[in-house]
Amino acid sequence: MDSYYLTCRSLTYAQRLSRALNSAGIRNSLVRTPNGMSNDGCGYSVKIKSNVLNDALAAMRYSSMMPKKIFYSYEDGNYQEVSF
Repeated sequence: MDSYYLTCRSLTYAQRLSRALNSAGIRNSLVRTPNGMSNDGCGYSVKIKSNVLNDALAAMRYSSMMPKKIFYSYEDGNYQEVSF
């Protein structure tokens, strides 16, 4: 299934973002950022399924925790940065 990677500036921030999404009932996983998505930072992202992006954005705005960047990951392994 297609998914989104929410890249974070640090491991701690990624952990906090993951907890905020969990509190909002949004399933996610803390993962290493795939090569090429980020040239700086710690290299951790929160991965969510594509069908929960709008709910995740609302939960992140509510908790005042936004990712550094968001990437859409295709099933074939390619990805594309999206604006939010």
